[in-house]
Amino acid sequence: MKGLNSYPVPLRTLVETAEKRGLNLDTETTAEILKGKAYNLAAADVFLWLSFAPDVSQGGQSYSFTDEQRTQLRNHAKALYKDFDDDSGSANKPIYGYKGSRL
Repeated sequence: MKGLNSYPVPLRTLVETAEKRGLNLDTETTAEILKGKAYNLAAADVFLWLSFAPDVSQGGQSYSFTDEQRTQLRNHAKALYKDFDDDSGSANKPIYGYKGSRL
């Protein structure tokens, strides 16, 4: 999962994502795993995380995304969620509306 993008995703984020999707980071990757639901949903989680990641500089290297790249990352994540019948991507949509009797 670390190879999905060159951005320095924290190890804790990768571990939590793998655990959430039932993956073991110590397992050798096979073609079957790469085509599987768990891996692709974990990849979608990482793409969605990257779409909100801050611009950083680390070790003389800068990592940043344009607004267009962030939109592409979100769209790619949403497509994977849809392909593998998961609604995790919809949980990040803001909800607007009127609540209560006072403004």
